[in-house]
Amino acid sequence: MQANKIAVVGGGISGLVTAYYLLKKGYQVTLFEKEAELGGLASTFPVKGTRLEKFYHHFFAQDTLALELIEELGLKDKFYWAFPRMGFFSKGTTYPFTTPLDLLAFPPLSLPERLKFGLFSFKVKQETDWQKLETKTAKEWLIENLGTNIYQEVWQPLLRAKFAEHADKIPAFWVWGRLKARGKSRSAFGWREKLGYLKGSYQVLIDALAAKITGLGGAIKLGQELKTFPLPGFDRTILTIPQVSQDFGLKYLGNICLIIKTKQRLSNYYWLNLADNSIPFCVIVEHNNAFDSPLYQGERFLFLSSYLDHQSDFWQLTDQELLTTYLAGLQKIYPAFKREALLDYYVFREKFAQPLPTLGYSKKVPPFKINEKLYLVSNMQIYPEDRGINDTIKLICKFIEQF
Repeated sequence: MQANKIAVVGGGISGLVTAYYLLKKGYQVTLFEKEAELGGLASTFPVKGTRLEKFYHHFFAQDTLALELIEELGLKDKFYWAFPRMGFFSKGTTYPFTTPLDLLAFPPLSLPERLKFGLFSFKVKQETDWQKLETKTAKEWLIENLGTNIYQEVWQPLLRAKFAEHADKIPAFWVWGRLKARGKSRSAFGWREKLGYLKGSYQVLIDALAAKITGLGGAIKLGQELKTFPLPGFDRTILTIPQVSQDFGLKYLGNICLIIKTKQRLSNYYWLNLADNSIPFCVIVEHNNAFDSPLYQGERFLFLSSYLDHQSDFWQLTDQELLTTYLAGLQKIYPAFKREALLDYYVFREKFAQPLPTLGYSKKVPPFKINEKLYLVSNMQIYPEDRGINDTIKLICKFIEQF
């Protein structure tokens, strides 16, 4: 095999899977990661006798490539499904938002609006022509199909919470992709959403991939912050890092995730969407309500997540200032939660968490091949789907076919 000495830069899931698949093809691979640990956005931290993701993660029912990889790595016995409840917080009230019946009983909308919303969601799942949604904003598309009130009551606050000042410019294909993905993860007749998880967290997947890489003769080098590419001494260098996005005129939003450790159960919901822009985070993920474990020894974990520009003033807040701000927001939703119930908290920040979708994005997607020695495989190339482990693997498979 010619030009077979390969450097993979980035030790997140993208880099690990890329390195593993290339090794199976017979390439000589060295993986470089700037941090002292692998995993990237899927990296974990220790809690009690196990580990937990720094940023919430789960698998969807349609993640067939990810499930095949899990089985190939011998992790099938650690994988399980849950059928969690979802909620929607609006104007001081939390509403169930799990089943079609919940939508039919959703008080912020009139009955005709609820029916229109349900029919629209069904139609979106059948729609395959996403190209026509490339040049239209989500705001325009949603108002055209659902009306102003549904947009203002449901979608506008959600888009603002996710994309802040960029909300009105987000293309319609992004909403289409989200609705389509969530629809596919539901059980028959859309009754409940099915989500998967690994006992022991994503760390077992990260460890299994790392073991496969070294077992196939690959090398992993941690603590390697590299800035000049391609790397000398290699035939080809593959970048799986997002930091090069600016070279292609693309932008990422950062994410701050504050995790609260407590023994107090706040609700029955795993996922609570927040349609209230006075609250400084966009979602509450009550981890134990879907993926509890005896290893947690009764401790519960709440993920409070915000997407924002890493150059914003809010990003500059200290961890203590973030805690104070987030607790005030949490108590607007759950007044019974007192600071005394806080056992501990953890703050994790990622500057490059969410590629910012823009109108005409398909014309901006970077190619795999930059030049003869430099290649790119990154979640900024996942399109029109949103980022996720299954679509990451799909992208990597496409890349390797062309490599």
